[in-house]
Amino acid sequence: MKNLFKGFIMCLTMFTIIPMPYVEWDEDGAKNMMKFYPIIGFIIGIIWFVGYKLINYLNISMVLKSILIMIIPFIITGMLHLDGFMDVCDAILSRRDREEKLRILKDSATGAFAVVSVIILFFIEFGAMYSFLEYNKNPYILIFLPIISRSIAAYFLISTITIKESVLGSYFKKGTNIQDRVILILELILAYIFFGLVLGYIGIVILPIVIVAISWCVRKCFKEFGGISGDVAGFSLVVGEVVGLLSACIF
Repeated sequence: MKNLFKGFIMCLTMFTIIPMPYVEWDEDGAKNMMKFYPIIGFIIGIIWFVGYKLINYLNISMVLKSILIMIIPFIITGMLHLDGFMDVCDAILSRRDREEKLRILKDSATGAFAVVSVIILFFIEFGAMYSFLEYNKNPYILIFLPIISRSIAAYFLISTITIKESVLGSYFKKGTNIQDRVILILELILAYIFFGLVLGYIGIVILPIVIVAISWCVRKCFKEFGGISGDVAGFSLVVGEVVGLLSACIF
């Protein structure tokens, strides 16, 4: 139980900027981190939902509301997954050989492809959020998306071959087993059932679309890099969430 609690605190500390009591990082805690990734998504989703409600009370334009609500999950996660999105885009769009792509993936410098990609992402996300507000979509979707995106991303991270250059990817995967994958699947199923009841057909439709989007991202990165990493998981998660938000607006 102590190691589970430590894993939860480590996970919350790693993937959000929420202040937490200090715990000493070790492998016993690290191997339990991915179990709690969907729960971290739930916490982020609750904050996103509350932020949506509060910002909607402000007497400001729809454009400004859309921007403020859109950036909430990026701020709460400390831009961590956005950094992975930019790194992967920079590497893949370079169109170099695998060795060079892996070098670019690990390079701390920000390339032109990363900047262009994140600008395009923000335009799409802003448009989706503006439509979300304009058509008064069910805000519970904002709780649902971070849970399912993290459940799927975590599953792939611990069940797919890790890039040998990925220190964090190997760190999160070490010590995990079939039990961890089953827990992630169960968490995803429970979220799907609950939000299917709350959201109706929209909740039922969004999950398969997000699964396809994240699976495509992982498959693409596996082909390009020969495996998955923390950056790849972050890239897949960001794409999955924006696709899920777009799907909510369409349906």
